[in-house]
Amino acid sequence: MEGIINYINYIAVACSALSLILDIAAAAIPKWITFQEYQFGVWKFCDLVECYDLKVYFILNHLQEPDSLGAARAFLIISILLMAAAIVLAVLKMFVMKDNSKLSIGAAGSAIAAGLILLVDAIVTATQIIKNFEGLTADALSSGFSLAIVSSVIAIIAGILFFIGKNK
Repeated sequence: MEGIINYINYIAVACSALSLILDIAAAAIPKWITFQEYQFGVWKFCDLVECYDLKVYFILNHLQEPDSLGAARAFLIISILLMAAAIVLAVLKMFVMKDNSKLSIGAAGSAIAAGLILLVDAIVTATQIIKNFEGLTADALSSGFSLAIVSSVIAIIAGILFFIGKNK
């Protein structure tokens, strides 16, 4: 039984690491929304030539930066930090404090919270962007949005595995 629990914990850490990498990639790439020749992320926008800070887009087009964009950035950072915390707690449980099942519960809670926060962030951000920009449909959603959704699902799975992998 102990071998199965260790195996489940290793799978959970691998899922958490994958989720963390996808979460960072989703935050970094400027491809949340693709519209005509432009690609928008939460930090940058790109045209056919180069990428610019997203604030430049709003200034050039005489638009006010939506408050939801700041919230989207905050939720992305929080989900990254929570996934990193889940990995740290799991590694501590697996190699240092093997008898402390509270670390597994903490890792599970942190991973599930990261996944749910990222899922809500992606859905709210996509909804706000489609609602605020005339002519956009769900077809405009691009790879950053997809990475965030996949990362959130993997994080929730990792959290469930951490909970299953706790002993006692």
